[in-house]
Amino acid sequence: MRAYLCLAVTIAAAVPAAAQERPFLFSIATTPDAKPAVRVDYDVGVGERAFQSDSGNEPEQRIGVQASRGRLTFLGRFGIADVGSAYHRSQSGEILYSLLGSRSPLYVAAGGGLLHEPGGANVLLGRITAARETDTWKLHGNVVFQKPIASDRDTVDLVTSVGWARDLSRAVALGVEAVGEDLEGFREGHEAEGGARLLVGPSVHVAPAGRRWQLNATGGPLFHPSNTSRSSDAFRDLPPETTRVSYALKIALSISLVNAR
Repeated sequence: MRAYLCLAVTIAAAVPAAAQERPFLFSIATTPDAKPAVRVDYDVGVGERAFQSDSGNEPEQRIGVQASRGRLTFLGRFGIADVGSAYHRSQSGEILYSLLGSRSPLYVAAGGGLLHEPGGANVLLGRITAARETDTWKLHGNVVFQKPIASDRDTVDLVTSVGWARDLSRAVALGVEAVGEDLEGFREGHEAEGGARLLVGPSVHVAPAGRRWQLNATGGPLFHPSNTSRSSDAFRDLPPETTRVSYALKIALSISLVNAR
């Protein structure tokens, strides 16, 4: 894995190109009427008891592909985490369609797909994305509905994310990003995954002009405002509750392979 990552970084640094933007880590961004573009993402996430690990703060590595053509965006992800003597693996695929044309100042897309969790459960996904951008700042948000195909899980799980960033230069943007998981735990006292999880923290986006690569980082305190005293092996970006406040950090390197814009 490290060898492939080093090779990709070397190629990306040597070949100038316009990059397909990924301004935030937890929110998917789409552009209406986009020309053909393909981007590969390499994410690493860590946190207190991250990814249901009892053996320490094990990182999860995730490879993602985002391909766009016209109003369609295709998403594919493969994740792996070393948990003790075993590995946790996940796979997911989604298709999104931009609902508004390029003349609209607001970007809105909707679609869905399927997630195969490390525990073996399959989860139907429904996603709505929205974005507003100007010459100096960006505001993106996602709402994801998860329908587990399992009898011992919630009927529907709700995940939301939002990010705002302001450009400091042509290459660097700073902002704040927030993500909430299992938000139905605020109103359901028996929520199966243990209750709502919230992360709010600063974000940095580095994308040098004329290069294929870009770098993102987001991290901060993790809050568990509700606790239902239950747990499951549901796949989540945010760690389960250990103390009332813990932490999580995620870093990503993205490389554009094809971009005709």
